[in-house]
Amino acid sequence: MNPHIFTRRPAVASLALALMLVSTTGAAATLGGDTIRIVVPFAAGGSADQTARLLASKLGPALGKIGVVDNKPGAGGQLGLQDVIRSAPDGHTLLVTPNGPVVVSPYLQKLAYDPSRDLTPVAMIAFVPSAIAVYQGTPWKTLADLIAAGKADPQPLQYSVPAIGTHMHLAGELLQSMTGARLQAVPYRGTSQAAVAVAGGEVPMAISDLSTLQPLAKSGRLRILALTGSRRTSTAPAIPTVAELGIQGYSADAWIGLFAPSGTPADLIRKMNAEVEKALQQPDVKQTLSTAGLEPWSLSPSEMAQFLATDAAKWKKVIQDAHIKLDN
Repeated sequence: MNPHIFTRRPAVASLALALMLVSTTGAAATLGGDTIRIVVPFAAGGSADQTARLLASKLGPALGKIGVVDNKPGAGGQLGLQDVIRSAPDGHTLLVTPNGPVVVSPYLQKLAYDPSRDLTPVAMIAFVPSAIAVYQGTPWKTLADLIAAGKADPQPLQYSVPAIGTHMHLAGELLQSMTGARLQAVPYRGTSQAAVAVAGGEVPMAISDLSTLQPLAKSGRLRILALTGSRRTSTAPAIPTVAELGIQGYSADAWIGLFAPSGTPADLIRKMNAEVEKALQQPDVKQTLSTAGLEPWSLSPSEMAQFLATDAAKWKKVIQDAHIKLDN
């Protein structure tokens, strides 16, 4: 795959907290200027925003700059991506985004850009554990029970999701295609609302971020059956993955990554990747990510490019097979 994988308005919020300029040697000297602007294509407060602010506080000083977060929400992330894509490929404008705008949106709707051509992967930052949960009033104690019910009932089992086209929605479509269970996504206005819907019995099942589901599971309002990703999580090590429970090959990883405009010099990409890797090893970074329900995920630029190619191909097939389409 071409390594150039996978675009400004005044900052809604920033990390201009007088971050001290440190070393100005090496690749940092090639940047010029005082600021690194990290665009987040969603509103302040979400996991991508929190991750970007944490990264700005580390990456900026490491490169002898001030890290500034620029939230640019709109059009499902398209406005933010276009901002970065149109920026000079000099390391001064970067993108922190979850997987949706990069490996899902291109297959759901027509875009004015091609993430695989117009953005370059810099570093993976975080893995976002997600899970399948059911209302506590259902008889399903295991994932096998749920799948059996989805095969036996002529009506599809409904599952709540934050919106159509999200990784939670596609995780359900992938489960349906691999097991034969009949499932139907029911969109709500956000992750919290989708989780509360299953906890209250409005729908029997949910696929959502683990951090949103865990408090409801601890209160006894729902049961978490399996993780949808490719690995277990340190925040809930006893919960198995879907693949571990017999659906071999199943994985629906959610992630947050760092990107630069296509054409950014390779040596600068490597330098930024190395600084992100250092930051992810710091205890305060690990703790902050854990509190936000995230886990550090380290990949080199080439490893990230390979992963993105595989991830995009998977979701392209799921979207096409399920005939999912969003209106532009």
